[in-house]
Amino acid sequence: MVLASQSSRQSPRSRFMSNSSPRRSRLRVVILLAGLAVVGTVIYFAWKAWSSEPSKESAVKMAERPAPAPAAPAATGGEVTIELPSDQVIGGGADSKPASMPATPTTPATAVAAAQTQPANDATTEAAKAPTAPAAPAGGVIGAPAANQQPASNAAGAGAPAMPAAGTMALDEAIAMVDRDPVRARAQLTRLLEGSALSTGDRMRGYDAINKVNAVLVFSNRVVNGDPYSLGYKIEPGDSLARIAKAQKLDCDWRLVQRINGISNPNGLKVGQSVKLPRGAFHGEVRKSEYRLNMYMGEGPDRVMIASYPIGLGELNTTPTGAFIVRPKSKLIDPEWRNPRTGEFFQSNDPKNPIGERWIGLKGIEPHNKGFEGYGIHGTIDLESIGQQKSMGCVRMRPLDVEMVYEMLTEPNATVTIAP
Repeated sequence: MVLASQSSRQSPRSRFMSNSSPRRSRLRVVILLAGLAVVGTVIYFAWKAWSSEPSKESAVKMAERPAPAPAAPAATGGEVTIELPSDQVIGGGADSKPASMPATPTTPATAVAAAQTQPANDATTEAAKAPTAPAAPAGGVIGAPAANQQPASNAAGAGAPAMPAAGTMALDEAIAMVDRDPVRARAQLTRLLEGSALSTGDRMRGYDAINKVNAVLVFSNRVVNGDPYSLGYKIEPGDSLARIAKAQKLDCDWRLVQRINGISNPNGLKVGQSVKLPRGAFHGEVRKSEYRLNMYMGEGPDRVMIASYPIGLGELNTTPTGAFIVRPKSKLIDPEWRNPRTGEFFQSNDPKNPIGERWIGLKGIEPHNKGFEGYGIHGTIDLESIGQQKSMGCVRMRPLDVEMVYEMLTEPNATVTIAP
């Protein structure tokens, strides 16, 4: 007899009871492993996300950190030049440049000069109105211009040369015109030198140009078409230079006619010979501040400057100012002279005579200078005194210059104005 416990067949309950314990263990292991895997996965991704995200404090510091400046090129012993790529444009608004390249404002002098000299340009005006593109990301174009906007290289900046002043440009134009249109060039040079738009350096350039253009228009035998201050004349029988000057009512000494026509012998004139005669009265203007005597022909706003000479003036600023005329019968060639301070007397033809070989007496015609009759324009043997205050109040000139002024200033029409 086989007992129930020894039988190969068991009841469902006995089978379940016998197998439930191992199965339950395996299930618990699987569940535990699966849970650990899920938790591990969650922890892993959470740690990765946390470690890759910068803190707010570090983000702020990174945002405030300036962009690195470009590395300087290696020294080569010569001038160092930093070249930007040809496709890189630096421009745009104030925020479009990196911190290492601050925008350089245009200087006031450059802005004023550009405003005075640059005519209005439609393209430039439209470019100024066009919006500026925002800064491009790293590696792109910095401050690239928007549509219809001029490239930043056209704008005035620290690297662009300053535009010349309006007076300088006008002077350059007049000087360039001297050879092709001397009459017009002289008129423009006169107006510029009468005004105040020129700098000291430009004024000296203007005086040089005046002397150059009038070397032809006035002080040569060439008659230029359109010049109202010269005319041609043919020598007639019985003519002399002095007679011609009187008959034609020239406001100059006959020696000036001899000089400008290159006549070596005034007694050797030939009938039919062509000469040039100057027309109009000559006037002088002393600019004490510049140590210059400027000579003019004509009257009023149409007068033209025909020469400019350096001069010396009275010590301690004693040269009087105002309007003067040539004192009657005061023009002298090779005059004798007595020093009013020491009483020393110098004969004519004395090479030591301090006043040289020409004297032009002046007479004041204004209330404040009517009593001034002892002053004049004269030569000097002390050439170093030109440009300085060393005379007793008179205007000193170099020997050749004073000879020419002597021939131009005549009574009663010539005037001399002495300005501070």
